[in-house]
Amino acid sequence: MKKTVFKKIAALLLVFVLILSLAACKSGSKDVEITLPEKKVAILVAPEAQYPEDFRAAAELAEKYPNNVVIKEYSDSRILRAGDAEILQYSKELAQDDQIGAIIYARATQFTINAVNAVKEKNPAIKTICIEPEESIEKISKISDLVFCVDWAKAAEGIVAAAKEQGAKYFVVFSINRHITENPLLRGANKAIEDACKAQGITYIYDSSIDPIYSSGISGAKQYIRESVARLFNNNKVEGTDVALFSTDSSVQSTLIDVANERGLIYACPSFPTAYNGVGDAYEIAKPESIDDVKEYIESAKAAVSADAEGKARICIYNFPLASTLLRGALYTAFDMLNGTITEENLAAKSNEWLITAADNKNFTVAAYDAALTNTFMAYCPGFEKIK
Repeated sequence: MKKTVFKKIAALLLVFVLILSLAACKSGSKDVEITLPEKKVAILVAPEAQYPEDFRAAAELAEKYPNNVVIKEYSDSRILRAGDAEILQYSKELAQDDQIGAIIYARATQFTINAVNAVKEKNPAIKTICIEPEESIEKISKISDLVFCVDWAKAAEGIVAAAKEQGAKYFVVFSINRHITENPLLRGANKAIEDACKAQGITYIYDSSIDPIYSSGISGAKQYIRESVARLFNNNKVEGTDVALFSTDSSVQSTLIDVANERGLIYACPSFPTAYNGVGDAYEIAKPESIDDVKEYIESAKAAVSADAEGKARICIYNFPLASTLLRGALYTAFDMLNGTITEENLAAKSNEWLITAADNKNFTVAAYDAALTNTFMAYCPGFEKIK
């Protein structure tokens, strides 16, 4: 009798342990279950000052999965330093760590191509996932296992439509030669914005700006923006205040807002659709406890912008956590890769499914970037609104 009772108690304890184990494997997102792999996933991320949404999203994932995710923060990629870039240095170190099975580049900034090549040379078994490459997306797609990027055709429609709603008659795009000539992704983004302007009846203007990695640095890139806007007005290329400003260079976003505030122009969107860059570069805005709480952040942003009595800009903001979603989808996919449940045949279906799950939004879409690049996918969720 005692043995029977003991067996029942033992069985109940076993069930309880199994339930706890399954609960531990839940991601925390609604209706998401994952199987955690034996090896770890490393996330390489730029500083919070450069890409705040990426940085905070990575930190939250590391906190959620402390035994499965490690973070490596490298220095601001827009500032050149002597010696190897830290993204390259850290990649080499991770490739030699037996506990690391995959590396995610939360934003594939410059030198990522060199970093992935170094990883694959040292340890071909390590999986690599790159998000929104700032170097050639075609080159990165050929060496990395998976690439996620913004669906710029859809994003451009949203950006230009938001500017149009604010009264835009001109749309000025500032970009740098490195972005346009070396990366089909950003070149395509620029073309998509031009096409959207034509469709909306807005005059499109392109300006080739100074690259912040040149000797004049970020300060020189910012000064160029100020001078260029002044030239556009002085040379009668634009007139009035219904002028929208946009740049593919993340380092000049606060300057765009400053100029828009001074002249009463329109700030359309940062270089990547996110609520946290752009407005967050120009104003002191407290970030929410969870980076996905974009609505809470936007309310704080509205308050901060409204409190600026001298600011005359009309400002748009993006209200969906796209960077966070892409990173979370990449992590779930990396877990599956390490568990051996993803193959070349089901990579598209599995990775796209994880992106959609991570987004948890019926308006979120995923599509192939290019039929020739079978491991590269673009995603987007519409969501621009004006905050002033």
